[in-house]
Amino acid sequence: MKSTTIIWSLAAAVSAIGTFAYAQQQVPMPSGLTSNAVVSQAGNTQISTTSGAAETALAQHLRQRGAKMYGAYWCPYCTRQKELFGRQAFSQISYIECDPRGQNARPDLCRQAGVNGFPTWEINGRQYRGMQTLTQLADITGYKGSRNFRTQ
Repeated sequence: MKSTTIIWSLAAAVSAIGTFAYAQQQVPMPSGLTSNAVVSQAGNTQISTTSGAAETALAQHLRQRGAKMYGAYWCPYCTRQKELFGRQAFSQISYIECDPRGQNARPDLCRQAGVNGFPTWEINGRQYRGMQTLTQLADITGYKGSRNFRTQ
C-alpha cells in the first residue's frame, strides 16, 4: 500500500510540473487573482472569491451537461480555476479530487478516466487539460447565457 501511495504521489508531482508549464502557456493569470486567494487546510481548499450571476449560471449549465473537473488540492492552476467561478458557483461544479490526501479524494476515478494532469475537464466524453477560461468552457459546451463574467 505504501508503494502505491509513493508512486501516486510521484506521478502527481510530475504531473503538476507538466500541468504548470502547460497551463502557464495556455491561460494567463486572471487580473485580480493571486495564488494566495485560496487557503489550503489539510487538503481542504477554501475559495475566497464570490460568484456573480453569470458564473453561477455557467456552473449550473456545466453541471447539467455532466462536465467534471479533476484536480488536486495542491495544484495552483486548480486553485485559480476555482477562483474564476467563485465560491457559490464552484459549489455547483462536479469536482473530483485526485490526490488521496485531499478532502473527499477519489483517485480511483482519476485513474479510470486516465487523468494525468491538473486541472483536467471532462466534457461530453472529451478531456481538456489545463486551466480554461469561463469563456472557453462556455464555448465548449454551447452555453447561451450571459458571459458578463467578473474576470477572465
